[in-house]
Amino acid sequence: MPAVLVMAAATACGAPLQDLGPLPPRYSGPPLAADEAVADLTAAMAEEGVTVRRMPQNMSPIECHETLGAEYPSATADAALRSGFARARSGHGWKESQAPAEGMLGLRKANWTATTELTGSAAAEFPTAQVVITLLCDGAHSKPQAPATPSAGSPTAR
Repeated sequence: MPAVLVMAAATACGAPLQDLGPLPPRYSGPPLAADEAVADLTAAMAEEGVTVRRMPQNMSPIECHETLGAEYPSATADAALRSGFARARSGHGWKESQAPAEGMLGLRKANWTATTELTGSAAAEFPTAQVVITLLCDGAHSKPQAPATPSAGSPTAR
């Protein structure tokens, strides 16, 4: 009997879904280039005394993905991250973004979202904490895998 009720409710309440096409972008205006987004957030963090460096992109399996990292004194890392993100909002046009989880901060500018995880009390036992800011653009996708190249010792490479 319950299966009949579920079926009746599903057919009575459900109209076929109509494909309305792709969702509009979550931003208006032209997309922001990766170099510009990185430079802008790096400058905002530097204004608050946090020197972040751009990590090599060849380590990321995702296109349109940037990582900024720094080592910072554990005792003040969370405060520095908060003040750097506040500076990005007040002086660089970044907007507050919903953080993906508790203990994280999020920002948004044009087609980029920046997130960082606060170090919390766990880092207090170490003199420095690793600070990581991840930037991901809308439409990010996995990089195509490069075809395997023959090694120098293989007969096809000669």
